[in-house]
Amino acid sequence: MSQHVDENLYEQLDKELEKLQDLKQKDDRDADELAYSLYRMAIRFGTWDPAAIDLSEDKKHFAELDDQKRAYLIHFCTGFWNAEENVALKFCPWIMIAPSTHQQAYLSTQLVEEFKHTEFFERYFREVLNVGRETKVLNLVHETLDDRSRQLLEALDKGPEEREMAMVEGLVHYQGMIEGVQAMVGYEVFEAVYGQYGLLPGLKEAFKQIKRDEGRHVGFGLRMLKRFAQKDPKYAKRIRELFEEFYSAVIVRYDQPIVVEGKEIETPEEVRGRERIDRMFARRMKDIGIDTLQQV
Repeated sequence: MSQHVDENLYEQLDKELEKLQDLKQKDDRDADELAYSLYRMAIRFGTWDPAAIDLSEDKKHFAELDDQKRAYLIHFCTGFWNAEENVALKFCPWIMIAPSTHQQAYLSTQLVEEFKHTEFFERYFREVLNVGRETKVLNLVHETLDDRSRQLLEALDKGPEEREMAMVEGLVHYQGMIEGVQAMVGYEVFEAVYGQYGLLPGLKEAFKQIKRDEGRHVGFGLRMLKRFAQKDPKYAKRIRELFEEFYSAVIVRYDQPIVVEGKEIETPEEVRGRERIDRMFARRMKDIGIDTLQQV
């Protein structure tokens, strides 16, 4: 009975997260009400354990993959591990810049979740892939997170308008582009290359849980950005500028040569990274309402 109840609860949760990320759906809650509801959602449903996911089948599948799919998995998971860890180590200023206790409380759950995601990939490399991270995986949109963190910290001592602009820019960089575009495309790529063939069920389960976590992150970030864009044309202009600036950095994630253990490999045909990035990028611009904004 309890398992059936749990399945129903999580089915309802997934529907709520889809609605949250569908900005055509109206949400009249103010920022604090939205943040508090997501904080409660994270407390209730975000407590999955990275150490509890069964990886036994993944070990078998990885051993049976052809050379191309094995190498691509190492490259692909390196990108995720690097990204999750990088954000986890730098996210505190995003919490501090938020203007209220409820928003800071919600954003604090993201920090814990990024460390959980990092823990999972560390375990996956140790127990399944049995290799170290590759060093030649470019992730340019992450390379400017140090600068963004410093900018957010510096804004804490400035006036309300400068703090708010810093928050807008931080939301674009992280929830808008890193999670809202790059990570969401990553889930699609995993499903296309491995998931649709019934491969790597442990990694598939982890991505399901991570996507739930990041569904809260992305939904909150996009809704806040849409409200900022509607609030003041200067915010709409800056959001669009940053989206366009980060596009070239995100596209590199799938345009780069794939080098694993010193050997360059062909990208699996199912990846179609640029096509997926372009589609998700256009969707996010439209979600926020800046797709038709005239450039000044």
